Amino acid sequence: MGTNSLKYIVFLTGSGILVYDDISTESKGLLSLIGLILMVIGIYLISKGIGEKPKVDPYAVQSYDEEE
Repeated sequence: MGTNSLKYIVFLTGSGILVYDDISTESKGLLSLIGLILMVIGIYLISKGIGEKPKVDPYAVQSYDEEE
C-alpha cells in the first residue's frame, strides 16, 4: 500500500465519519470535528500531488505539419 492510497483512505474515512455522524441519532460534535479534520487533511494531501499547469501557448506552432 503506497502513500497514494493512504491519501484516499484518509479522505474517505473522514467523509464516512461525517456521513455516519449526520445519520446517527446520537450526534456528537466531536465526531463531526474529527471527520471534518480527516477529510480536509485528505483533500490537502491529494491536492498537493497535483502539479502546475504546463505552460503551452495554444496559438504557437507545435510542429511543421500544422503549418501546412
